[in-house]
Amino acid sequence: MFANPFIKINRRNTSRFLITLLFIFTVSECFAQTLEWSNTQKLRGHSIYSTIVGEDQSGIYLIRHRNKFLSKFIVLERYRPNLGLENSKSFMLKNSRIIYSDLNEEGLLLFKQVYDKKNKTYKIIASLLNNSFENIQPETFVTWLAHPASGDDPLVIIKPSYNHKHYFILNYGSTKTKQNFNTYTIIDQKINSIASGEFSLDQNLVIDKLEDVVWDKSLVFSALFSLKNSKDGLSYLAIYEQGIVNQIDDSNYTYEKPILFFNTTTGNKGVTGFYTSDVESGYEGNFSFDWGNLKTDSIRIKKQPFSNSILKEISGEIKVQNGFLPRSYVPIKLICRSDGGFIKVTENTFIQKEQEITMINGTTTSHGKAIYTFENILIQNFDSSGKLEWENCVTKNQNTVNDGGILSSALVSVTESAINLLYNDPIASGGDISLATFLPNGQRNIKLVVKGEEMNAFIIPAEGKQISNDKIIVPVLKDRKFALLKITFK
Repeated sequence: MFANPFIKINRRNTSRFLITLLFIFTVSECFAQTLEWSNTQKLRGHSIYSTIVGEDQSGIYLIRHRNKFLSKFIVLERYRPNLGLENSKSFMLKNSRIIYSDLNEEGLLLFKQVYDKKNKTYKIIASLLNNSFENIQPETFVTWLAHPASGDDPLVIIKPSYNHKHYFILNYGSTKTKQNFNTYTIIDQKINSIASGEFSLDQNLVIDKLEDVVWDKSLVFSALFSLKNSKDGLSYLAIYEQGIVNQIDDSNYTYEKPILFFNTTTGNKGVTGFYTSDVESGYEGNFSFDWGNLKTDSIRIKKQPFSNSILKEISGEIKVQNGFLPRSYVPIKLICRSDGGFIKVTENTFIQKEQEITMINGTTTSHGKAIYTFENILIQNFDSSGKLEWENCVTKNQNTVNDGGILSSALVSVTESAINLLYNDPIASGGDISLATFLPNGQRNIKLVVKGEEMNAFIIPAEGKQISNDKIIVPVLKDRKFALLKITFK
């Protein structure tokens, strides 16, 4: 088929040719996708926000809502696999809001945070709904929530188990004397209570923030806290697990933007983030450590400074001289590798607030303006020892004004052979929807998947979700209406 009378090909060249051909075929397969669109809908009650819950044999479930807090007016919707709207039901929430939703084998599970006027406190109520959004069983009380000492809303984290058969609810608060306390509740997918308890950390530790909680296949949980040391101003970490508190500190470095994770393949838990010796200058590199059991394993922190090549590419020549990245970099995704390594995706994002002063009919008027900027995305691949294997980046330069940044950032998904970043190109330059794909060897490919001037569509990345190994669903503002876009990676 490929024979040419003017070219003599020996066995070695044939082997190289076939390998090259196989690589090209593999790359083309990784970059192939199919796009499916739902019909557009008018924005009901300005409900431009949505939450993709998941997909089961009955279809795709989502929640439409007017604000980010999922309060007051919400709409539950179920779409057929071909994105045709199958069922829709509206709800009015009084003194409550949806704080977590999930789809499991029993149905659609919703957690509501409800204000109890009589007791002047909050409680969590769980609902289990069928595919017609009717209660499978009556609403069930789960737990009371303690107020933080500052008087703000309660601090609560809800996490499913790896197989979505159990749910862990952790509530962190502090008393008027600034003593910290934590209460937790574990329920199954039918909202049956499995366990509950409370714990506190050393009262000498100054807790700045409850970062996250994970739990393993044995339902043993670990909680990560950020600490502030009033003496030297450095940021430290503390991990709680099975009654053990392990403080992670260093007299030379401070640890910022920590991520807590659990690797379902290796069974280990871990933390990664940025480290620096000079907070004002930015971040010097990535740190990481992992453990199997906090009672028996020692913590060994691994540090990986940023390479000059990536600093030069994303920050310019000036930043290379001091070796720091700006503190505006934040993590948006962490992907665990089956061999114990991990892939970390971070983004440079910040908000600028300005005041505009105008003169109308001789009267001075001041207008506030918030500029949301989402710039480079950095993707780094680390092996199980914390050593960097490869790194790459995507330059976006997204800027919007007074919209909360709803159209910015990127939706990150993981398929069998690639990591994918879906995002809007700058609206000012046409608003195309682009896809950056990274192969296991770090090779990057960026392609246009939707041409803005033809479709007039903008995705809402923060509200998209990966619903299977090869599919993502993302809400879209299309012709100033609401729509869904499903992408299947082949």
